[in-house]
Amino acid sequence: MPESIIELKNLTKTYQNDDVETLVLRGLDLTIQAGEFVALMGPSGSGKSTLMHILSFLDRPTNGSYMYRGRDVTALTADERAALRLSDIGFVFQAFHLLPKLNVLENVMLPLVYAGASIADRKQRATEALQNVGLGERLDFLPNQLSGGQKQRVAIARALINNPSVIFADEPTGNLDSVSSEQVLGILSDLHRDGKTVVMVTHEPDAAAHAKRIIRMKDGVITA
Repeated sequence: MPESIIELKNLTKTYQNDDVETLVLRGLDLTIQAGEFVALMGPSGSGKSTLMHILSFLDRPTNGSYMYRGRDVTALTADERAALRLSDIGFVFQAFHLLPKLNVLENVMLPLVYAGASIADRKQRATEALQNVGLGERLDFLPNQLSGGQKQRVAIARALINNPSVIFADEPTGNLDSVSSEQVLGILSDLHRDGKTVVMVTHEPDAAAHAKRIIRMKDGVITA
C-alpha cells in the first residue's frame, strides 16, 4: 500500500490585518499518497494557493496538523523548513521565475549552488536535466530568447535538479498556448509515471484531466 506523503488534519489558516481577521482555510482534512498526481481546483479566493503554499513549506498553518512523511511540519523552524524545501520539493510557477541575466544552464544549476554541489557536478546534472526536457541545444540561451513553453520546461528542469519527492506546479500552463501546455502536462504526467508525487493548482479542466485525482475547493473547504 502506498505511503501517505502528506496528511492534514483540521488544518486552518487565518490572516490578520490590523483588526480584520480573514479565515482562508477552514479545517481541512486531506491525505496525498506518495506517487499521486493531484490537481487542486477552485475559483479565485477558494484557498487553493494558500493550501499550496502551506503544503510546500512556504507558509505555516494557524492551527491543525500537517504531517509530511510522518514528520510534524508545524514543529519545524524556518531553517528546517527551508532545508526540507531544498532537498525534497520542486516548484514550477505560472510566471517561470527565471533569472533574466543567467543563461538556461545557469538557471537550472541554481538549486545546486545552494546545496553546495561542485561546479562540475552542477553542470553535469543541469545538462542532463535540460536534455530530459528536450532543451539540450539551448544551454547558452537567455530566457528572453526562449518561447513560453521552453521557459516552462527550463523551470521544470530546475525543479527536478535535486531529485525532489514532490513537484508543486502552480498554474503551470496559465501563460502557455495549447501546444506548449500539452508538452508541459506531458512532462508532468511522465514524472508521475516515474513515481514522483505531483500536486498541481489549475483553473483549466483540460489540465486537471491529466491528474489522477481532482480536489475541488470553495470558500476555504474541500467540496469534492
